[in-house]
Amino acid sequence: MKFRQSLILSTTIIWKANSLSIRIPAQLFGSRTPPGRSVKPIFLNNEASGSLEATTTSSAKEKEKDDSLEQFSMDIEHVIHELRGSPVDPTIPKLFRNEKRLSYANTWTLEDWERHYSRKRYLRYLVNFPRSRLLQRIAPQMTVLTLWTLFSLWIENHLPIAGLIMKEKSTIPLTSLGIISSFVAFLLTMRSNMGLSRLDEGRKLWSKVVLHSREMAHLISAFIYPHDKQIALKLGRHVACFGWLLKSQLRFVSEEDIADIVNTMVPDKADADYILQHRQKPLAVVMRVRQAIHYLGRQGKLTTAEEIALDHTAHNLSEVVTSTGRIRASPIPVLYTSHTTRLLTFYLCFLPTALRWNGLDGVATMISTWAVGFAMLGLDELSHLCEQPFRLMPMYQISKRSMVAVADAFTCRPPPLEGEERDEERRHLSQKQLTSYWNSNDAMKLSDDTME
Repeated sequence: MKFRQSLILSTTIIWKANSLSIRIPAQLFGSRTPPGRSVKPIFLNNEASGSLEATTTSSAKEKEKDDSLEQFSMDIEHVIHELRGSPVDPTIPKLFRNEKRLSYANTWTLEDWERHYSRKRYLRYLVNFPRSRLLQRIAPQMTVLTLWTLFSLWIENHLPIAGLIMKEKSTIPLTSLGIISSFVAFLLTMRSNMGLSRLDEGRKLWSKVVLHSREMAHLISAFIYPHDKQIALKLGRHVACFGWLLKSQLRFVSEEDIADIVNTMVPDKADADYILQHRQKPLAVVMRVRQAIHYLGRQGKLTTAEEIALDHTAHNLSEVVTSTGRIRASPIPVLYTSHTTRLLTFYLCFLPTALRWNGLDGVATMISTWAVGFAMLGLDELSHLCEQPFRLMPMYQISKRSMVAVADAFTCRPPPLEGEERDEERRHLSQKQLTSYWNSNDAMKLSDDTME
């Protein structure tokens, strides 16, 4: 009976309050509020609609700040086609920036390979010899050798002591120089092999940059994106920058040359400043990924197996940073290089005199000395170019491929399985809209150059 009377009384009060548009404290209905917490009033009539509009407006503002796949795709497009839209890497030596010439500094297409092993290459290389990049690299050494050869021939023809030696048939035996030339050739061959080995190792490590970046993006897209889209996209933006950050570290590029990419891909100022101010910028990406793994694991959004897979891939990225840093910081032993250089200089210094005193005329001596000098000095220069592989490696194009691979992991997700919830954003956007960083001009290049 008492319960029925109190129910009728409460209904009457609410009806009158609704007609008068007043507030009713929640304590009136006997609700228990935890100590230390304030009680929010219940709004009725017009005030209720006003509160709902305010809540809707605040949630809309929060959504505007949220990241999205479309914005992620647009930022990737801005970096690839505008900030780094040039087909040639501006940080490599000027001698190798010509994209029309075959070069190790570019990623090759099918047309490049066909041109490379064409039988016409012999004629092409002979015709283009005066514009040879190797000849331009060793031009100072060849100039000095040519001047020294001319000076040796002039001394022989104009100094009395040289004529006396020629009359007595005192010669420099070519057998002795031949023995020295064998040692020089052996040292140059060994040095070239070490340089090629470093070049091959550096290229393999940069293939791992694309591999591990892509794997990390796939794991983030599969494990984290279904549970927390904002954290997944934040990590995807960080991983997309990994190749560019590693390239800037290996090429000794200043912070200003990489800041535009970081500020575009990482819109949060605190995150961008953390990356740019880090001593080893690629490791800042690894630290961010591991921080997210720990955070999501404590929230129960990741299983132990998923945490292990993500952390293992983060370890692989960190290992690439260490391995590339080892190649950059440790050259071929300097003592080996200095000994080879001294022996090569000694051999070329006595070569023109030995050839002349063994019966060759001046023209033949000049041609022979020039040919031997070009072969040996060119081989020595090639070994020096290969010794520092990151100067000529196509890291510019590979960083683009790495960024595209990371973006594809989010924008080209497979259709949902049976019983799996479909991403709401993908429902309203087509595949073409999500992959705006693709275009018809790059379709063939993407298919040809994705061979990491």
